[in-house]
Amino acid sequence: MAKAGKQGLDRCFHGTIKRETDDENGNPVVYGAIKLNDGNIFAMAPDQWILVDMLDELVQLVLDYAIHKISGHDFIVSSN
Repeated sequence: MAKAGKQGLDRCFHGTIKRETDDENGNPVVYGAIKLNDGNIFAMAPDQWILVDMLDELVQLVLDYAIHKISGHDFIVSSN
């Protein structure tokens, strides 16, 4: 689940997560995908707690700042 902002429970979205390990070192990797309005958001992180924070930020960026309407650009939100 991802929400927009700390008090954003009225703007919650549900999606799926997938757990894997990276091929190089066997480190855990968690992927998240959420359908949001007419598009999707995706994130990847080393654990589910970082993934949740990243998805929350992406939901807020889409809803409050309309980054999905800026064509021709990819946006990367890093956990570092």
